[in-house]
Amino acid sequence: MNLRIAYKLIAEAEHQPRGILKVRGREEAREVHLMAEAGLIKESESDKSDPSEAMITRITHAGHQFYRALRNVRSFSSGLHA
Repeated sequence: MNLRIAYKLIAEAEHQPRGILKVRGREEAREVHLMAEAGLIKESESDKSDPSEAMITRITHAGHQFYRALRNVRSFSSGLHA
């Protein structure tokens, strides 16, 4: 899993109504699938047919913990906004 992409996607989902985020792009969609397998998010089952699209439907408790932990690492989170 690419931690920077995972962090970015969870951050984007947190700012969406109800935490739902539609993701386009092979790399981002793959990260959504990996994050779902890791238990960080829930994803829409219906979007698995197109490998370049995915949908985050919910951020899990573990996902929120992951996001907070990385956000608190100054060298990590500051590099994302540069």
